[in-house]
Amino acid sequence: RCLAVRQHDGGLFCSSGNDTVIQVYDGSNRKKVCELRGHEHVVEAVSFLCEGPPTGGTKKNVSRSLDTARNYIASASRDRTVRLWNVVSVACIGVFRAHENWVRSVLIHPSGNYLISAGDDRTIRVMDIAANRCLRTLDAAHPHFISALSMHHTLPILVSASVDTTLKCWVLD
Repeated sequence: RCLAVRQHDGGLFCSSGNDTVIQVYDGSNRKKVCELRGHEHVVEAVSFLCEGPPTGGTKKNVSRSLDTARNYIASASRDRTVRLWNVVSVACIGVFRAHENWVRSVLIHPSGNYLISAGDDRTIRVMDIAANRCLRTLDAAHPHFISALSMHHTLPILVSASVDTTLKCWVLD
């Protein structure tokens, strides 16, 4: 049903679907690293940190918090939750229950500080990871269910797609 690849190095990829389990694999040998369990319904989306391709810089240029966020996976489910997972500790480190209907899409903001999600309640929600709360809600972001989100890795631009066949671009502040 859904899959994601860790963008900065391709070192991990994950998939999930109707069985509610997120399978995480090593990108170099395609062996399973772990299973993440906790959702109570179908997992609609999984995501690693939104970032661009490697720039050739050294690891010293990457902040510690950003390096940590690279080991996170966000998941969105029909159980109306967004979950944040740490692949290293194989643990759910946050459950966000702000949505009122199925959650169809999720991403980890390039800063590593926020989750952005959308779903059948027609809202886009910004979750503060450190505070474990919904920071902002865009009500009625589309007139119908929101099925997908994507974000530019360097510009503050979020794009949402809906089953109403529209795309919307949002400038984040």
